[in-house]
Amino acid sequence: MAQHAWNITGHQGNTYKLGLFHGEKTHHVVVHCNNRVIAIDFSVKESKTYSLFLDQELCELTIDHTGNDHYEYNCRINHDAKTPLNEKRRQYREEEAKTERLRLIAAASVAAVMLVWLLGSML
Repeated sequence: MAQHAWNITGHQGNTYKLGLFHGEKTHHVVVHCNNRVIAIDFSVKESKTYSLFLDQELCELTIDHTGNDHYEYNCRINHDAKTPLNEKRRQYREEEAKTERLRLIAAASVAAVMLVWLLGSML
C-alpha cells in the first residue's frame, strides 16, 4: 500500500494537506485534500497525473510507473502552466526587468554626463 502526504502552503497563505493512496493489489487511487476525497480512480497501473487548484496554484500529483510494481509519487506546483496567477507573475517579472533596464540606462547616462563634465573642466 502506497500512501503519501504533502503539506502545501497556497498563494494566499492557506495550508493544505494533500494525500494520495495507491492500493497495492487493486491499484485503486484515492486523492484527498484536508481529509476530503477529491478524486477516485480505479486500477491505475500506468503513469498518471492528477491536477488540482489550491489557492489559484496549479498543483500536480504524479504517479510514475517505473517498472514491474514499482511507482514513484511526486507533488509539485506548476509555475509554467498558463494560469491567471502565473500570467500575473510573468507580467510582474517583465515589469521588474523593464524597470531594472531603465535604472541601468539612467545610471549610465548620469555617469556619462559626469565624465563629460569632469573631462570638460580639466581642459
